[in-house]
Amino acid sequence: MPRVMRTPRTIEIDITNRCNLRCEYCYHFSSEGDVASDLPTDEWLAFFDELGRSSVMEVTLGGGEPFVREDITELIDGIVRNRMRYSVLSNGTLITEDQAAFLAGTRRCNHIQVSIDGSAPEVHESCRGAGTFRRAVHAIEVLQAHGVPVAVRVTVHHRNVRDLPNIARFLLDDLGLPSFSTNAASYLGLCRDHSAGIALTVEDRVLAMTTLESLNERYGGRIQAAAGPLAEVRMWREMVRKTAEGSAMGDCAGGCLSSCGGVFSKLAVRADGVYIPCTLLPGTVLGRITVDDLADLWSNHPELERLRTRQTLPLAGFEECGGCDYIPYCRGGCPGLSYTLTGSPYRPSPDACLRRFLRESGLGPGSFLAGNGVTP
Repeated sequence: MPRVMRTPRTIEIDITNRCNLRCEYCYHFSSEGDVASDLPTDEWLAFFDELGRSSVMEVTLGGGEPFVREDITELIDGIVRNRMRYSVLSNGTLITEDQAAFLAGTRRCNHIQVSIDGSAPEVHESCRGAGTFRRAVHAIEVLQAHGVPVAVRVTVHHRNVRDLPNIARFLLDDLGLPSFSTNAASYLGLCRDHSAGIALTVEDRVLAMTTLESLNERYGGRIQAAAGPLAEVRMWREMVRKTAEGSAMGDCAGGCLSSCGGVFSKLAVRADGVYIPCTLLPGTVLGRITVDDLADLWSNHPELERLRTRQTLPLAGFEECGGCDYIPYCRGGCPGLSYTLTGSPYRPSPDACLRRFLRESGLGPGSFLAGNGVTP
């Protein structure tokens, strides 16, 4: 297993549950983590002081939409005052010229992540709402003008999968971004209610994989992914190849539920001040900020220890994995998505099953390895 850091390197905070948008695939709404109100400024500032004393290195502010908070600059000042770096996850629609100048002046901003889901308003706004595209693009432009690092995230879904070449051209050529990252709409939060029109079909998934691979080659590796179609095709191609060769998977700790290492270096906090292991496990309550000691909770909470030892649970022990040739190379997928789909984070996620994907897509291992099956 990875080594547990003495204190978390990163704290991910849903600084508010409020949002000016209601995107159809948002993982946050309709989740167990929803609460009625946000914490006051002084409670967050006291928490940031504790993080500084605990040698936490960086804070990620998400939500909700962080910029709906009138005190957002005061909160960021509290992070900076404690010598921590920070990132903000935003839809971009509320970021102003003055805020961009403030962010640049802090000199501790890792990046501001802005969501762009289309190359034109009609695609981007199909899930995010009217008027959101131009405002998000404006945010990117003013952040760039002030020298604030911008990280654009593209969520791939049924309505934009065929726009991916145009999205790449818009972000990398027209806006001049050094890179962008991708994931996929997952069966979480609001997407559970809209999955029929939002979630990727099997055909969409194959198309997204093939298209993103081709685009990434064309753009010299400037498209990134830790999850979603591009990450999946990289891992799954390697699994198919290694299975055919009967060789080891290199550094991949396959054969167990080892896909997520977040609990070894990160912790999350809900908008009501409740500690949770991850923003995708909002119902797993660990304690409360300014009440429970961070260092003690991090080192001794039994649920965190259980999530860490999840990495040692063999996939061969799960009935759904029986007889699978890919077990030695599989890592079981996201525990948060597994919880949503199976009711437990201690099971493999059905969405991460290569054998199931090959069966449903009609692609044989050889065809998948060769990149056949669809033309972008």
